[in-house]
Formats: sequence, structure tokens, C-alpha cells
Amino acid sequence: MTLKKRFIASTLAVAGTVALAFSGYAIINEPIFHANTEISSAQQTPAPQSLSVAGNQLTASVTNSDPKDYKLDYNDQNNAKHAMFEMQTYSDDQDAANALNYFGDQAGTKDTLKNGKAATSQGTLGHVYTHWNQGNWSITTVTPSQAAGGQNPSTFASQVASEINQHPLPSKEVNHGAIVLYSTNESEMANTVKWQSNKHVYQVASDQYQTAIQLSSQSN
Repeated sequence: MTLKKRFIASTLAVAGTVALAFSGYAIINEPIFHANTEISSAQQTPAPQSLSVAGNQLTASVTNSDPKDYKLDYNDQNNAKHAMFEMQTYSDDQDAANALNYFGDQAGTKDTLKNGKAATSQGTLGHVYTHWNQGNWSITTVTPSQAAGGQNPSTFASQVASEINQHPLPSKEVNHGAIVLYSTNESEMANTVKWQSNKHVYQVASDQYQTAIQLSSQSN
């Protein structure tokens, strides 16, 4: 199935725009747990205890303490949630890979990002999806169409590529990773970074793409 068809099949309305519903996660550093030991802090996970993005200080709190399927929320000083980090454990490597929604090369209009990286773009439902692969990662950016007042899709994709260059993606024991990022801030956790290591999957989600990238980078 093509990228465009798979996106159409999985889109949903989020704050008046289209957000993608991706199932899938992944992992890098696999924490060592003792039997029946619950997660009580971020220190027991690869994720940071705190994160500062554009002057906004976020602090982690455990919202699911199961060591096989745990979750952290990142809230600001006013206790507003801006990001989350979670790990899920699957029955085997293949089930974890199936959950990731990694995309290989895609058809579409050819683009070249500012860093020289080749990409492709597809437009549908008032949005433009720009896709490229970087190592074992699949990266997709989403912008409103220019007819709907959105910025140039290649410009936003280049901004994402630059942000990733400054904040490298997780690399330890990563089988594959998949990223979907939006040019507009989302009230829900629409920006996602997911990666797989064997039968485990990690996911970072945030309301802003910079936060998603930087939290992922610090979880390496």
C-alpha cells in the first residue's frame, strides 16, 4: 500500500486539521528490571527526568508503572501536559515491527531539502505529506496545503531535518524508527517519534515537533 493510501486510511480530525493515527513504537537502551519492580521515576528508563525546550521546562511523572508497558507524562510548571514517553513490549520482534508503520521509499513529487536530502511529497485532504528516509528511520512531515495558507512543505521539512541534525535520533539497538511531525502546533499529542528494538517499542509524542525530537534525542 502506498504512503498516500495508508495516510488516507488512518487520518482523523484533530483541532480542525488532519492528524495521523499511527500505532507503533520502538526502543533503544533496554532498561534492566527486576521481577515485579514497578517504574517509580524516569531514572529507571532511558528518558530524561526533565527537559527544556524554547525556555519551557518540562518534568516527567510516571503515569503507568508496569515495567513492560510503562508511560511518563511531561508537564510544565502549570501542570499542563506537553509530551509523553512510553514503552510497550510485544510478544515477539515481528509484532513490534508490525506496530511501527515504517515507510520505505515513496512515490510522489520529487523534492530536495536544504541539506541536499532527496524527498517526495504527496498532497491529500488539504495537507501535504513530505517523506524521506534517513538511515533506518522513516521521516514524514505534514503541512497544510499552500492553498489553505500553509507554508512551503519543503521549507518545513528542511527545518525538521536541521533540528534532527542538531538533536540526533536514538541509535542504540534501533531496528527501525518512524517519525510523523506537523508544521502547526497540535493540542493533542500528534507529533510522534517511534523506534523498535527487538520485541520492544518506544514512543515519544508531543504537541510541538521540536519537543518530540529533543525528547527522543535525550532518550538515547
